[in-house]
Amino acid sequence: MQHSVRFGIRCSQHHREWSEIKEWFQAAENWGFESAWVFDHIIPLSDPRTGPNLDGWTLLAGLAEATSTIEIGPMVTGITYRNPALLLKMVTTVDHISNGRVLLGVGAAWFEGEHEMFGYDFPRAGDRVSMLREALKMFKMLQSQDKSTFDGKFYQLKEAIFEPKPVRNPMPLVVGGSGDRMLRIIGQFADQWDNNFRSNDEYQERAAKVNSAAETAGRDPSEIRRSTTLPMDSLNDPDALRQRMEELKGLGITDFLVHVPNDITPEVRTFAEELVPELKKQWG
Repeated sequence: MQHSVRFGIRCSQHHREWSEIKEWFQAAENWGFESAWVFDHIIPLSDPRTGPNLDGWTLLAGLAEATSTIEIGPMVTGITYRNPALLLKMVTTVDHISNGRVLLGVGAAWFEGEHEMFGYDFPRAGDRVSMLREALKMFKMLQSQDKSTFDGKFYQLKEAIFEPKPVRNPMPLVVGGSGDRMLRIIGQFADQWDNNFRSNDEYQERAAKVNSAAETAGRDPSEIRRSTTLPMDSLNDPDALRQRMEELKGLGITDFLVHVPNDITPEVRTFAEELVPELKKQWG
């Protein structure tokens, strides 16, 4: 399958007010970006940790109403923070507010200090991955069945009714991860794999594991979109950025995301309105 290349912003909500985040999402939509993302954390990920940090999914409900065409989602939801059935109900609600523009981004969670701060259990890594796997099975059932029963090690459903179904059913599943078990889960379940990496060789090694898992599950690996995030300072050198994106596209990346600064700067708009259309035309 040949995917069109897409571009998006990551507007992590730490140290930002509602008005700032809304302005970024609306600007991204006006400039032609295809996706815009927040994150799913309770406290900021950068100092000062005492700064403001709005909740990701309730924030996305407001952003769904504030936009009309751009796809929105979290990069990514930690599976340990909420019961998966409740999470899917929340996501489906935002999907209806957005008229089917939600991207269901999930991962196995990693921020141990945040869990300790708020009294959330933080199981060992292997259990968190198993929790995610069970959750993904539940997501599939709840979106497709009138009533769902599931008896897992971590989660259960008993004749669970789930209505309404999402507008876009099933919602596109975006999974972030790089460990071997996570890569197998991504190959089996994900519509999009988000990954940042230190070298091309590291990416290719991980991609081979995703592709192998997809084939084992009877899937065409090319069906899975691949996203990565470009550093903000890369926008200051368009020629080097173009060269790097050409290289990443050659590796199989289909979705390019960029962290945005606190203020709306000319560099992001120039990237969106000049370089992106040029690349899309070149890449077809």
